[in-house]
Amino acid sequence: MSDEMKLESADGLLLQQMASLRDIIDNNSDWIWEVDTQGRYVFSSNKCIEFLGVPPEKVLGKTPFDFMPPDEAKRVGEQFAAIVERRAPFGGLLNRNIRPDGTEVILETSGVPLFDNEGNFRGYRGIDRNLTSLDQAPGQRLFQLETIYSNAPVGLCFIDLQMRYVTVNDAMANIIGLQPYEAIGRKVGVFLPGLSPLLNNALELAQRNETTPDREFSIPGKNQVFFVRIKAACDTQNQLNGLSVAMTDITSLKRMERALRESQEHYRNMVELNPQIPWTADPRGLLNDVSSRFQRITGMTRQDILADKWIQSMHIEDRRAAVQTWEHCLKTGAPLDIEVRFCHVDRGWNWMRIRAAASYASDGSIQRWYGTAEDVHERKLLELKLVKANRRLEIQARTDSLTKLPNRREFKKVLSHEYMRAKRNRTPLTVVMIDIDYFKHFNDHYGHLSGDACLRLVARTLRKSLKRSTDVVTRFGGEEFAAILPDTDLKGAWIVAQHIMESIEALGIKHSFSEFNRVTISQGIATYMPDQDPDIEDQSDIVSAADEALYLSKNNGRNQINAMPVSVRFNQL
Repeated sequence: MSDEMKLESADGLLLQQMASLRDIIDNNSDWIWEVDTQGRYVFSSNKCIEFLGVPPEKVLGKTPFDFMPPDEAKRVGEQFAAIVERRAPFGGLLNRNIRPDGTEVILETSGVPLFDNEGNFRGYRGIDRNLTSLDQAPGQRLFQLETIYSNAPVGLCFIDLQMRYVTVNDAMANIIGLQPYEAIGRKVGVFLPGLSPLLNNALELAQRNETTPDREFSIPGKNQVFFVRIKAACDTQNQLNGLSVAMTDITSLKRMERALRESQEHYRNMVELNPQIPWTADPRGLLNDVSSRFQRITGMTRQDILADKWIQSMHIEDRRAAVQTWEHCLKTGAPLDIEVRFCHVDRGWNWMRIRAAASYASDGSIQRWYGTAEDVHERKLLELKLVKANRRLEIQARTDSLTKLPNRREFKKVLSHEYMRAKRNRTPLTVVMIDIDYFKHFNDHYGHLSGDACLRLVARTLRKSLKRSTDVVTRFGGEEFAAILPDTDLKGAWIVAQHIMESIEALGIKHSFSEFNRVTISQGIATYMPDQDPDIEDQSDIVSAADEALYLSKNNGRNQINAMPVSVRFNQL
C-alpha cells in the first residue's frame, strides 16, 4: 500500500472519529442549554428535538415556560423566580412540557448562575434530563453540568449579531486563551480573526434561510485544526439573534487515535473509569466482551460470564422476564432496557440497569450488540420507598385518622359502587345513619380527650357489629357514622340496627348529661329497592332518606330507630 493510500485511510478514520466527537454534545443523554436574565434560551443542544419535539432554532429566544401547560408554567415560573432572585444554583426542578404532537414529557432541570467579569448576573446554564419513563433517578448533581458542558472536549459558545461572545465553555475559553468570564462580551475577531469570515458567511446564509455547512478552521501560528459547526438562532419572532458555534480540535483526535493504537490496555483502562460497565455480544446474544468490574461485582470468572453463566447470578424473580425480553430484542432488533437484581459479592442482591443497542451491517443484519450495566441500587430503593409511601398516602386519604374507619370520601365511593350493583342486579341496598346522642354535652363535660376515646370505642363496636364482609361502616362526620348494607332489605336492616344499638348500650359508657345516663345512639334507615323505586337515579336520595329517618329518631326522643322510604329529592350527598 502506497503512502498516499495509507494517508487516505488514516484521513477516513479521522473523519469518522471527528464526526463521532462533534456529535457528543448533540447525542448526549441530557439536554444542554443556557438562558439569559429574562429566562430566554440563548443556547440549546440538539437534544431538544427529542425532548421537546422542536429543533434548537425553534427553542432559542423562547423561555422554558413557553413549552409548558399554563398551570405548570405558573407553578414552575414562581419557583424559578425565587431561584433567580437568590442567584442560586438549583437542581431537581421537575416540570411538565407539551410537544407539538400533544404528547407530554417530564423533565428534571438543574442549573448554575452565570456572571460576567464584573459580577453582573447574565442568566443560567443547565441541563435537562428526561424522566418521562422514570428510568433516570431525579436529583442531578451540579458537577454534571461542568463535566457535560464546561469540561466537554468540544469548544462551545454563543455569539450575538455584533460578533461578541455571549456564552463560552471551558474548552472554547482554552482555545481563545482566556478564562470563560474574560471572553464574555468581547469581539470574536480579537482572538480568532480567521473565524470572522466564517461567521459572517453564516449570518448571510441564515438571512437567506440556508444552513451553514460544517467547516475546518486553522489557527495561524499554531499546529491545530478545528472542525467548526455553526448554527443560526432566532428569537420568538423568528428574527435572527445570534449563532451557536461548536469547535472540535481534530489535532487532539489524531493524538488520541495514535494513543489508542499503541495500547489496547490504555483504552480498557479508560473504559474501566466509566461508571457504566460496558459489554458486547454477538448477534445471538452471547457475550464476547465485558468489563472486569462485572467480574468483581458478581465474583464470577470471565470464562463463566462469556459462557452465559452470568444469567445464574440474576435474582430468580427477575430471571425469566429478563431472558424473555432479551430474546425478544434479539429477534426484533429492539433496544434492551431492563432493571434486574444481580448477586453482589459484597452487598447481596444489587439492582442494575442493563441496556443494549444493535449495530447493523450494510446488509441490514445485526452484527453486534453494544451494552452497558449501571448500578441503580440506591435509586431503585428510593423508588420502592416512594411506591410504599404513595400506598400509605392512598390509605390515609380514605381513612379517618381518629377512628381508623373509612372516611366520608370512601363512603361516597363505596355507596356509588354498591348503588350501581344493586340497580344492575335488582337487589336491595340499605343505608343506616348513626348518631351518638347528646355527644356535645359529653364533650363539654368530660373533655375532648374522653370524647375522642368514646368515638374510637363506638367505631370499634360498630365495626364488630357488622358480620358480613360486604357490610361497611364509615365515619360520616363528627359524632355521626354511616353503614352501607348491600343485599339487605328493610327487615334485615332493622335487625342489624337493633343489634348495633344493643352493642352500644352494652358498652355502658357513663353519660351524666344524657337522660339515659349512658352513651346511646339514634339511627335512621333507608332501603333502596330497584324494582319498587324505578325513579331513583341518584344514590344521594338514599342517604337523604336515611338522614331524615335519623332526625326523626332524634326529634322523637333519641335512643331509637326509625326508617324512611326512599324518594326523589333535590339535595345531594
